[in-house]
Amino acid sequence: MSEANPGLWSRFNRGLEGLRRVLGNLAFLGLLGLVVLGLMQGDGGVDVPEGGALRLTLDAPIVEAPPQPDPLATLFDEGARAPLVLSDLLDALAYAAEDPRIAGVVLELDAFPGAGFATLEALGEALLQVKAAGKRVVTRSEGLSQGAYYLASFSDELYLDPAGDLWLRGLASEPLYFGEALQRLKIAVEVIKAGRYKSAVEPLLRRDMSPEAREAETALVTGLWARYASAVVANRSMDEAQFERLLREWPERLRAAGGDGARLALEAGLVDELLPREATVDRLKHYFGVDPDQEQSYRQIGWAPYLAAQPEKLSETADVIAVLVAEGTIAPGSGGDGLVGDQLVAQIDDARYDDRVKAVVLRVNSPGGAASQSEQIRRALALVQSRGKPVVISMGDVAASGGYWIASTADYILAAPGTITGSIGAFALTATFEQSAAALGVTTDGVKTHPLANAGNPFRPLAPGLRSMIQGGIEHTYETFRIRVAEGRGLTLDEVDERAEGRVWTGQAAHALGLVDALGGLDAAVAKAAELAEVEAYTVERFEPPRSPFEQLLGVVLESVSLDPLSPRPAWGRWLATTFGAAQQAVALDYRSAGVLIWCPRCDALAP
Repeated sequence: MSEANPGLWSRFNRGLEGLRRVLGNLAFLGLLGLVVLGLMQGDGGVDVPEGGALRLTLDAPIVEAPPQPDPLATLFDEGARAPLVLSDLLDALAYAAEDPRIAGVVLELDAFPGAGFATLEALGEALLQVKAAGKRVVTRSEGLSQGAYYLASFSDELYLDPAGDLWLRGLASEPLYFGEALQRLKIAVEVIKAGRYKSAVEPLLRRDMSPEAREAETALVTGLWARYASAVVANRSMDEAQFERLLREWPERLRAAGGDGARLALEAGLVDELLPREATVDRLKHYFGVDPDQEQSYRQIGWAPYLAAQPEKLSETADVIAVLVAEGTIAPGSGGDGLVGDQLVAQIDDARYDDRVKAVVLRVNSPGGAASQSEQIRRALALVQSRGKPVVISMGDVAASGGYWIASTADYILAAPGTITGSIGAFALTATFEQSAAALGVTTDGVKTHPLANAGNPFRPLAPGLRSMIQGGIEHTYETFRIRVAEGRGLTLDEVDERAEGRVWTGQAAHALGLVDALGGLDAAVAKAAELAEVEAYTVERFEPPRSPFEQLLGVVLESVSLDPLSPRPAWGRWLATTFGAAQQAVALDYRSAGVLIWCPRCDALAP
């Protein structure tokens, strides 16, 4: 028996090796088939319908840069939509404004998940440019959220389904407070902070909002709502007092309308007409013609295939304005998946040593994070400046705390009026469980060589020596932050203090305070960078994280197979998703490695 075992084991190994080769070959053939399928579908090109409409469907989160590197995400995840890239949407609208083949834009916002104010304002401005070119903008909807209505209000005609709904309620900031609950659980939370308005840690310490936080939050939400209301009032030709009265009287007016939200929206002048889906499509057929391939629809093209149909712009000059994106929480490490880290530093270094690059524009959409990593990014930008290349910051929805730190010493800073920025402060926090453990009969004891050798033990109170060390680190970080802002913005430290203390500002307020140089979007930032670099003819080049050859190949295949993200996923995609499944990874900021934080976790939560 013992002599037979080696032969049996050998045959088993050979069988496994053969199976591995077969599966590897099948995988290669499957990938080759996808390449062929993508090439076959890509050969036909994209036809832009004469006199048709650009269909702008916003049914996924809007981000500054495409997620990297994950070309199979949309294939594997059956339920999720790939994020929409803001610059792609703006480019599609800009092309449509100038394209004589496009007669208008149709907005589809029923599944719009919302966005920050800077994103909404950028899209609204792009829609105004479409209208200025004489193109019709139409929204059809079966229900609009408050954020979706902001964009819909830019329409020439806004149709709501009679069974639909619309509710405008204003803005609120109401965080949950866990201070009393943590006390009951006997969990000791230790917080060391610098900045009276640095309220990010308050929910762990209090049961209500502090006076300082209430002051700052009131200014923030009222400032943002003023931006929202002024746009809607102007777009709908309403009286501002009438609009504010409408929101305050909404429950009474809804009762008067018999609980019919669509009727209330019509009577209040928020929409132009109540039309069911079929009637709306007939109206769109009248405006844009009947789709020759689908008589039940109007002539249209989705924004993604329309963008792909645009001819590639050939570079007329060797001079480049590099555009980079800092999106997500700043944390030590390589970055990616919603984190900003060493990967961005490497991209900045690439732009610094690239002789073609004459200036760098960094688009910041970040609530901050680790102070150490924020300084690494700022320092990399300063090295770009040391080579005589201007650095311009373009702020997106949020550029606060660490997001402002990395921007502080740039040559020029632009923000949208609705950007959330500032939050110049620092904090650190830790929790210990010695009381809650003792209540369960759990204790700790032992020996140590030095006073702070056991300082990281969560079942002991925070040692006074460790608290002193953390306090010193916080104060040093805050002082460094103040100096960076003072040097970068040409302010005295006293003037910085008036703008700091952890307080959050809108972009409009930050401009008035001198924390940003001008109000504007990414295009304005690129133009300013070219001006500072003294170049007139230039190419804008986006520096993105590198992808492996395999990822690049799969990305090309997927783009070729389905240019329109609204089109159904092909059968082979569903089969592949079912067969292999999806690997979902949750990445969180590691506070232990982050150390002192310059972070505003609630800054990206205020959106209509």
